Amino acid sequence: MSDKQSWRTAFLPATPRLIEQYETNERRLFDDLFIKIFFSKMTLFMMQFRIIRDIEKMMSDILSVGGSGLILCRTRYIDDLLQTSIDHGIEQVVILGAGLDTRPYRIAGIHHTKIFEVDLPMMQDIKKEKIRKCLGTLPNHIKYVSIDFNQQRLDEVLEDAELDIGKPIFFICEAVTQYIMEEAIESIFRFISKTVTGSTVVFTYILKSVIDKTSSIEGANNVMDYFETKDQEWKFGLESSKIEEFLKQFKLTLIEDVGASYYQERYLKPMGRKLDVSEIERVVYAKRMEW
Repeated sequence: MSDKQSWRTAFLPATPRLIEQYETNERRLFDDLFIKIFFSKMTLFMMQFRIIRDIEKMMSDILSVGGSGLILCRTRYIDDLLQTSIDHGIEQVVILGAGLDTRPYRIAGIHHTKIFEVDLPMMQDIKKEKIRKCLGTLPNHIKYVSIDFNQQRLDEVLEDAELDIGKPIFFICEAVTQYIMEEAIESIFRFISKTVTGSTVVFTYILKSVIDKTSSIEGANNVMDYFETKDQEWKFGLESSKIEEFLKQFKLTLIEDVGASYYQERYLKPMGRKLDVSEIERVVYAKRMEW
């Protein structure tokens, strides 16, 4: 995937997050005051109109029913985990494939935490330009660490970044694993396995049956075909039945493995909100335990 394709891909989850900010306080799953800085003035003007927002949602669901809902709910879920970790005193957060992730700028109390945003150099250059324009300067608590996951290892790029592997670390790996090679994924988790007891990781994964095009989930094959035509082929997937086995080899213990039904019960039903959520992707929350 080229740098330009990576930048365009970053907007796929960013657009639903932008649209979510126009929901009422009672219906909004999360607040993201920074997401607007990545969009043009024309886009922001158009998004003021409900019909435009509804068309965007409809177009997303044509590709994959519940795709937007999936992005919104996983954002809320990871937000909650990160907020809890910060409230409990976590001092270091590593965001792998940070893209247009705005958590380092908007989660309460996060400015007391050392953040490492890890991504392609081009992605970071554009993002930093937008952040400087918004804030006047780059926040002191954030380090931007450049990497190509398919070519470099985390220990190589983080060696001089002042990450203290002697202290617990909260890792976020959102919407990354499907885009990189299996060897790169194993390299990431080998690094996590070397961190101290108490470190945690939250990561998303696409079901292997979706990757293999054997899934019965509505729209699953459409998504695979779409990314293939964009030269952004999804490469890696897992099945829920294999998650604990996958984690064990990296000294990680499963805490939660959640998906659409969890989001409906935890977030959407309590607020009386009807929102389709795709089942093609799940989120794992795991912890580095004593072995």
